[in-house]
Amino acid sequence: MPTSPRLTAIVAATVEGGIGRDGGLPWRLPGEMKYFARVTTGEASTLPTGSRNAVIMGRKTWDGIPPKFRPLKDRHNLVVSRAGVDVSNNTNTTAHGSLEDAITLLPESTHRAFLIGGAQLYDQALPRYCDRVLLTRVLDKIECDAFLADFTSDKSWRQASHKDLCEWVGWEVPEGEVEEKGTKYRFEMWVRDL
Repeated sequence: MPTSPRLTAIVAATVEGGIGRDGGLPWRLPGEMKYFARVTTGEASTLPTGSRNAVIMGRKTWDGIPPKFRPLKDRHNLVVSRAGVDVSNNTNTTAHGSLEDAITLLPESTHRAFLIGGAQLYDQALPRYCDRVLLTRVLDKIECDAFLADFTSDKSWRQASHKDLCEWVGWEVPEGEVEEKGTKYRFEMWVRDL
């Protein structure tokens, strides 16, 4: 990893910035979850030999992952919690007291590092550590109690083209509006130079 690693935030958010409700996701979108898994795991053909991607998350995000899916497979899992969290029974999983510690202690074999939530970590990381946001923009109004700050109003961020998104992830992402289980969304990529 470079001495100053950059994170890619990956998040699904409503137009109003809603990202969660009652400690979980306020929607069930299997296609969007497959996109998340495929992007954060990485394509085997594009990963350097012996490397894997990393996912950094807060304790509430970790707790929100059903136990049968923890840790997220084929990725380094780094859990940030000031109060501590027991990850001793989970291989490829480490606990860290701060976001800075997690970033500093990313395994050397990390190819790309993704920030996957929650709201407090997004608030900390977006202004300082993230140079890319993979945003699934949920177009329907959905009640939420956790929110992503409106980073898009900061002029240093710009929306990349759909072609750039596909090139960065390494495969063809559905373009335009997608509808699943009555919920409409689209895949976006936002970038900035740090």
